Amino acid sequence: MRSAAARHQEDCVAPTITETKRGDATVVSTQWLEEHLHNPLLAVVEITDDPSHIDERGTIPGATAVYWKHLLWHQSRRELVSATELSDRLLALGAGRGSIVVFAGEPTQFAAYAIWVSRVAGIAGTLHYLDGGLDAWRHAHADPPNAPQPIRDHQAALAALAVTDPDLGQVIDRNGVRERINSETVIVDLRSPEEFAGVRVAPATEPIDHGAQRHGRIPGARPLHVRELLDEHGRILPTSALQERISGLDAEEVSELVFYCRLSHRAALGWLIFTDVLGDPRVRVYDGSWTEWGSIVGTPIER
Repeated sequence: MRSAAARHQEDCVAPTITETKRGDATVVSTQWLEEHLHNPLLAVVEITDDPSHIDERGTIPGATAVYWKHLLWHQSRRELVSATELSDRLLALGAGRGSIVVFAGEPTQFAAYAIWVSRVAGIAGTLHYLDGGLDAWRHAHADPPNAPQPIRDHQAALAALAVTDPDLGQVIDRNGVRERINSETVIVDLRSPEEFAGVRVAPATEPIDHGAQRHGRIPGARPLHVRELLDEHGRILPTSALQERISGLDAEEVSELVFYCRLSHRAALGWLIFTDVLGDPRVRVYDGSWTEWGSIVGTPIER
């Protein structure tokens, strides 16, 4: 006999995704999300930099909020979570097989990082990125209607998200980066101009300038501040504007791009824009980024 959850899922029709789609992720707008908030298959996961968020009610109606490390890193080691563990953690947040999973970041790059980690780990299926994250949502809902929040049954999903083989082609480690210095590979620094210049090791939005032992950049890296690819509310620019912004990289003819930032969150957003919006499959993200590179004894640094 079919379970109630199975019958319920068969009776629900997933909405058609009409937003920008490339690769395996879909970028959805705040308007799209609002129109589908009451779809019982929708699972919105807000990924924040607030450690107090474990499994709490989110800002978006029906969403759950979680601290990015609690979702995306190994519990004790500095490494990405396994696909099986990530699938289980998402299921506990209401995102399982058959769900329409939307990641909303605060800041927005945390949602892109979640999609990147999911793809590297080997989570199967389509995961969606809310364009602009919670900043864009709040801007669009400055005066939210006083309507009841949709109720999500976290047990409604039939099973955890499916797991497939890891996609290690999306990631590169410090040894791989070192081998690519002075090669044809273009290394791209997605940090702020102050970080790229070696004035800071963390963005100015951080209350404490921390994150690495030394200031500077990877030798030969080319600057592309991730904010140049977004509007004032963190939404991805139109394709024509993106092409104009990235033309300065002078990387049309190379076969590989390596992106890094401080912790790889902003680099993951750049990866999402290139890979899934522009359809450019050349990008690999340096997971350790400047936090690792700027703290290793003997690594070359440029200022």
